[in-house]
Amino acid sequence: MEDVDACDLSGILYAVNATLHDNEASFAFDEKCKEQGITVIHAVNLGKAAFLAVEKPKGYPFSEVVKKGTDDFRCSLGKYISQYGMFWQMPLPWIDEAIRHYSNESFPQLDIGAYIAAGYCANILANLAEGKEVKYFPKFYLSSLLEEI
Repeated sequence: MEDVDACDLSGILYAVNATLHDNEASFAFDEKCKEQGITVIHAVNLGKAAFLAVEKPKGYPFSEVVKKGTDDFRCSLGKYISQYGMFWQMPLPWIDEAIRHYSNESFPQLDIGAYIAAGYCANILANLAEGKEVKYFPKFYLSSLLEEI
């Protein structure tokens, strides 16, 4: 984490956290960005889907999706997505099935999820740079090949 503390992020407006979110360094980077007023885009590969969240420096922290315990980060994120869908009466059966299937192992890292995430990320960055509206966390972007969202 010393590397994160030593980072000079002056002049940076937006950052992309595309790490696996599987250790404290990922979230230490977020804290460093938050301290310096930098908006962070979280891009997560969910195999055949992609999840993106835009975190404002003074907004709701993305780290809240991580449940302390034995869950893999992607399973914690999947549970968050599922609960969000249920709250808005838009159930996502594919994510519930993925959570059941991968509860004892991590989600696969398929290229298609990475490509979807990269495309969304570029679009979000362009919208931020142009001053266009984006969804801020706890709202998010989700795109899947498995079903319409």
